[in-house]
Amino acid sequence: MSLKLKFGNDGWRALIGEHFNESNLFRVAEAFVRYLQTKQLEGKPVAIGYDGRLHSRQHAELFSRILSANNISVILSDRIIPTPVLSYAVKLLQCGAGIMITASHNPPSYNGVKFKAAYGGPFIAEETGKIAGLVRDEPERHQSTEHITQTDLLSDYLTHLNDVIDFDALRRYAENPSNNPSVMIDSMGGAGQTILEDILVGLGWRAQTIFGAPEPEFYDRHPEPIEKNLEPLFYNVSVTDAIIGIATDGDADRCAVCFADGKWVSVQQTILLLLWHLHQYKQWSGAIIKSVPVTDKARMLAEQWNLPYYDVNVSFQNITDIMLKTDFLIGVEESAGFGVKGHLPERDGILSGLLFCELLAKSGKSLEELWEEIKHVVGDLHYQRIDIPAESMDRVAIMQRCEHFHPSKNLEEFFIEKVRKLYDKDVLNGIKYLFGDSRWLLIRASMTEPMIRIYAEGRTEYELQRLLNEGKQLIGLE
Repeated sequence: MSLKLKFGNDGWRALIGEHFNESNLFRVAEAFVRYLQTKQLEGKPVAIGYDGRLHSRQHAELFSRILSANNISVILSDRIIPTPVLSYAVKLLQCGAGIMITASHNPPSYNGVKFKAAYGGPFIAEETGKIAGLVRDEPERHQSTEHITQTDLLSDYLTHLNDVIDFDALRRYAENPSNNPSVMIDSMGGAGQTILEDILVGLGWRAQTIFGAPEPEFYDRHPEPIEKNLEPLFYNVSVTDAIIGIATDGDADRCAVCFADGKWVSVQQTILLLLWHLHQYKQWSGAIIKSVPVTDKARMLAEQWNLPYYDVNVSFQNITDIMLKTDFLIGVEESAGFGVKGHLPERDGILSGLLFCELLAKSGKSLEELWEEIKHVVGDLHYQRIDIPAESMDRVAIMQRCEHFHPSKNLEEFFIEKVRKLYDKDVLNGIKYLFGDSRWLLIRASMTEPMIRIYAEGRTEYELQRLLNEGKQLIGLE
């Protein structure tokens, strides 16, 4: 009997060669065909893209041939593209769905298949589950090239960016001799390539990309744009006159930035800066949608601006679900995925990077000055996440213990105002304790890797450390 494939919320990922192989790709593609047939979508085209991972192009071509053999028209990208480019093509070309061959920010030993819906965003988890339920043990292995068209999917996406980004403002800023803006970009060997650089240079900015050529091993780095992986960017920004550093992940749907001195801008700071830009400098409005681990200061800004506010469970699919139902300003998650008004119900690292450049141009201020501007309104940020390897831990028992949590003497003056339980496929995998005044503690078991995560936010650094220590005691570390 064939291996049962493990699907995540937005698709299927596995180790290359071990589980991500041609036989299993047949199984997934044929299940996807059955899904389209059950939804009566087989008469609409499917757009397919791919990143620069090992054999991603060949896997995309195979997936295309399997769909074609089932009389489904395929629009196949003629080059490596970011995931949001594929998502935009799905919506623009009125496709029934889309397929992106990528493992996103996972290590180079992985590859995967992301499913994209007709609205240009990720499948909600329920629909992904339906595909998983249609996987059969033995694939039929039919192939055809009859219904495949290869085309450039990037150009239309680049044109669309004009609808979201004020390119004239970027151009005017560059034309002012006193500015001379310079940007350092780290594509991490991923699908972002030199797209950001090409756009900015075309607008008169100076931009340089490191690790801009796609490389299957991501130049021996983990292609996730978090602080420990971005030392090359921080160094290059610090020794040049760059006013900002921008990084995108393996499939360029996530974005990270650093200050002009090469210091990391945390994801929470990044989120608040984006919120500030969209509302204060672009003067847009709409709902603010965030995942549960994101700083409570996002709520403070929503209340101050009298904007609708949603706090949803972890996974961008939950953010997308709200985006499809409301006039949203932005959707943000703690893993550096951001989607904004006027674009797609989807994360986009390329667009996010451009928004930061636009913020600098429209404000005429540095990132450091802008951060001080935000702090003057919401106060300083005291937030931290700790990742605890949990291979030898009983995560179910930990969650059960968390259900009966009472603050210790360490938090004797803290009172729990609300407890929020988080579920993934009906499995309790997180509990958040809210203590009022933007103080909270979250214990969450990862559903994709053996990890327990402790998140906390306090009004001071002292409160933050007390909350984190309470979290460690709760899971049995202290």
